[in-house]
This record gives sequence, C-alpha cells and structure tokens, in this order.
Amino acid sequence: MRRAQAKHLPRNRDNTSILSGNAYTLELLRGSDRQCIELMRMSREAYVRLCTHFRHKLWLHDSRHVSVEEKMAMFLTIIGHNERYVVIKRRFQHSPQTIHKYFHEVLAAMMTFAREMIVPSTFDPNPDNSGAHKSLRRIFKGAVGALDGTLVHAIIPSSQQTVYRGRGKGKCYQNVLGICDFNMIFTFVYAGWEGVTHDSRVLTEVMAAPSNNFPFPPPSKYYLCDAAYTNTRGFMAPYRNVKYWLGDFRSRRAMTKEEKFNHAHAKLKNVIERAYGVLKEKFPILDKMAPYPFNVQRNVVIACFAVNNFIRKEKINDELFAQ
Repeated sequence: MRRAQAKHLPRNRDNTSILSGNAYTLELLRGSDRQCIELMRMSREAYVRLCTHFRHKLWLHDSRHVSVEEKMAMFLTIIGHNERYVVIKRRFQHSPQTIHKYFHEVLAAMMTFAREMIVPSTFDPNPDNSGAHKSLRRIFKGAVGALDGTLVHAIIPSSQQTVYRGRGKGKCYQNVLGICDFNMIFTFVYAGWEGVTHDSRVLTEVMAAPSNNFPFPPPSKYYLCDAAYTNTRGFMAPYRNVKYWLGDFRSRRAMTKEEKFNHAHAKLKNVIERAYGVLKEKFPILDKMAPYPFNVQRNVVIACFAVNNFIRKEKINDELFAQ
C-alpha cells in the first residue's frame, strides 16, 4: 500500500523556478540596455551581435533545449560576476553537468574568437588619435602602445604553489603579459606564467618563441614600458633611478629634464594600467579564480581579454572605459 502511494507522490524537483533559463535570457534581451550591461557587460544590441557572430561562424549552435544566447549568458555570468555553478544552476535551471558542458563549449569557442579580437596593431603611420593624451603622443611620436605585465589570481595544487606566489603576496598568481594601444584595446596577450617570474623574463621568453607571434614594432616605432624592462630598440623605458610613478609627482612637480621626461612617459604609459583596471573590474573572476585545471584558468583569462576587446571595439557607452 505504501509503495503504491509513493508512486503518486510528486517528484521532488531540484530546479523549481517558474522562469526557465531560456525565459530568463529572453527577458534579459527584451529588457533595458542598462540591465544587459550590468548582467552581461554589454548592451543588448552588442550581445545579439556577439551571439550571431558565434552562430554564423559555427563556433556555437543551438542545442535541443539551450540556445546560443543562453549558453553565452551562462558563460558571461560566470566570468563577469564570478558566480559558481550552484548559482548558475538556480538562475538558469540546469544541472551542474549541463552548465559544465556548455561553459567549456563556449570557452573553447572563445579561444577562436580571441584570435579575431586580440590582434597586433597595424603600426599605421597616421594612427587614430582619438585616444587620451594627444599632446603627449606628439612627444612620443613613435609610440604605438604600452606594454606591461599583470598578476591574475590562480588556484594551484599545494605541491606547486611556491613559484606562483607572486611577489611576496600570500596568494597564487599567474603572470600575464599584455600590450594595448592608446584606445585601451589589447593587441597582444600571453597568459600562464608563474607569478614569481620577473616581467622582463616573461617578455624575453615570449619574444624568443616564434610560435607566440610576438608583434615586434617596425623601425622607429616602440612600445612604452616601465623600468622593469630594458630600454632597447622597440621598447622605450623611463630613466632609471629618477622619479617615475605618477604618485611620485603629487607632492612635487617634475624639475629636471629627466623627471619631466619620466612624468610624460608615465602619464602616457598609464593607459595600460587603466586598461587592466577596467578588465579586472568587468571580470572579477580574474581577482578570485575558480578552481579549474590550470590550462582552463589560462583560457578563462584569454576569454576575458577577448570579450573586453569586443566591448571596447563596439564603442559601447561604458562608464568604466570613460573613467
């Protein structure tokens, strides 16, 4: 008798929201631009273009129950808000296995997308001067961008953590080398180095491997870089042992010609610090990485750079870029 009664009991479903993942995604795309920017990091129009591009390129396709738009929404919610699968499960009403499957499907597609979005500068002799500090760019006429490293949080097995504990900090990091132009668009990214590795060594090793396709500037052109790098052909560093960082000039203005040069250099080179700041603000997963295998963590970093460039190239009215 009890067994017969049990057959008629309602099944204890885990995902019980009346708003399915598909319905949530449609609501998002029919809502306000502000809502889409806050949740997906881009306007509705840009989001539709992004999904259409992935579908047109055959990088992603609609599954039986999950559209490209919903797959992308799950992925961007994870990297754009650093949400774990348990939160995505409740919001999109899918099992952790389904979320895992589509996260990695989108991530793999993002690696191809990154090759479209992160491309070297054209080194145009008549560049677009719409970026900041036009007067400074007239001083540094050969500058085609800024180069620097940044640390991204990493989850590393305890037996391997020593070389990832970046620069005296308790947490583990991967060191990422980046180059950006003066419109805050990244033109080269190499991720995955151990956090303790010095920036200059990362650059040397990356340039030495032809497979990395490092974008060497042509003669008379150069990247601005800080004193961690060597002042050599293609790379302009500041004077050493002279005030350089912008904070150094807050209490006293530049006096000597070397200080004036360093101050101007720092102000123009600061574009990459701003670009890294916007990137990490948009994608908090970079400051608190999820416990994926390290190769996946590295790919997540590249995906964040790719989406960041897409947003910038779409010229979305973005408060972070405007700051």
